[in-house]
Amino acid sequence: MKLYKGVFFSLALASLLGACSKEDPFGGQQTDGPVGMLMTSCLAPSLTNAEGYEAATRAAVPSTDDFRVVITREGARTPSAEYKYADMPEVITLPVGNYVVSAHHGDNNVAAWDEPYYFGESTFHIEENEITDEVDPIVAKLSNIRVTIVYGPSLVNAMGADAKVDVNVGESGTMSFAAGEDRSAYFKYVDNSQTLTATFTGTVDGQRVVETKAYDNVAPGNHYRITFRLHTIDQEDPGDINAGVTIDASVEQVDMNVTVDGETDEPVEDDMRPVQGGNDTPDQPDTPDQPDQPDQPDQPGAGPTVTPLEKDGMTAIDFDALNLFDSNLYCAFNVASSAAGGFTEFTVDIISDDLTNDELEGIGLTSHLDLINTPESSAAALQNLGFPVNQGGKTSADFDISGFQMMLGIFGPHEHEFKITVSDANGTTVKSLRVVMP
Repeated sequence: MKLYKGVFFSLALASLLGACSKEDPFGGQQTDGPVGMLMTSCLAPSLTNAEGYEAATRAAVPSTDDFRVVITREGARTPSAEYKYADMPEVITLPVGNYVVSAHHGDNNVAAWDEPYYFGESTFHIEENEITDEVDPIVAKLSNIRVTIVYGPSLVNAMGADAKVDVNVGESGTMSFAAGEDRSAYFKYVDNSQTLTATFTGTVDGQRVVETKAYDNVAPGNHYRITFRLHTIDQEDPGDINAGVTIDASVEQVDMNVTVDGETDEPVEDDMRPVQGGNDTPDQPDTPDQPDQPDQPDQPGAGPTVTPLEKDGMTAIDFDALNLFDSNLYCAFNVASSAAGGFTEFTVDIISDDLTNDELEGIGLTSHLDLINTPESSAAALQNLGFPVNQGGKTSADFDISGFQMMLGIFGPHEHEFKITVSDANGTTVKSLRVVMP
């Protein structure tokens, strides 16, 4: 805190009070007694992870001018001053004492669509006959709870128009997500009321289904992305008394107050958006005696297919978005060819500032992996990390590269890309799997 003392205070007080029309923040309250002054330029709030908010909330980063600034004397029940930051005078006079200054943006509603609420605060002290022009930074954070509902591709194709998800946060926050709702709901955080429940109800393959997911200890500033998926049970198994369809749910928690180095806005936005119908990824139902990858008719110029694999309780990868590489991500996919002669080219290029050739050579790899004519020196290391090897002429290959997670975790929250190029007699397919560590 920087203070100007002595006679300069009297001179500043006289000139500033003459120049400002809002020098009395007390609304007629008695201000007799010793006072000091506060330069309001030092109260400008900033926003944690501003780059991420613009994408993740689909809205522009809030302007400093639009924040509401509230100054409250320590122990007081009512504010000493309250302004929109753009309308604050250059200086205000305050009685000597300790103060809390808070900055708010948005309405902290019990529950509302697409209404993030930001809050931050700091403290300062007013001394007699002195001007305070430095206050510890006011850093505003997302301070309500964000919830998004996502449907797996198989469920999108099977559920009826009556499907919905009712979300409850705490004792009074309730929102209903109709089928196809792609907005996020924001809920007020209340101490000692920290349970989230999401209940799916609706017709699925002609059957009435109800499934509830509960999540405890929800916290402000977090995005809870709840994914509902369809799982088909074998109806021909006489020992299965629950034959039919079931809906499973998983929750992904993302702390939106954490900045990821080097990330751009758009991939984060895509990753947050719910998956809707029209996804070009074919369904992977878990029915016995049915191949994981159905045969595809030959199409000139259409190369092999690259399909994310699903696993109960986990999030499938998305080739069109940045994937959070945590324990909830099922980092697995299938590559299949319907052409005569199978795969003719199959490479993976690792594009990463951390996984350089020097780093990879330590485990017997390079940043360019040839899965058709795999060097013997690399085969064992690749197989241990979930890569198939020597795939020339084959028509299907499964990847599960979760083994990279521990390796990537060493480097912290950086982005890494696995560029997959695969060819057959029908053409060439190129896909990029982008992951970032939490």
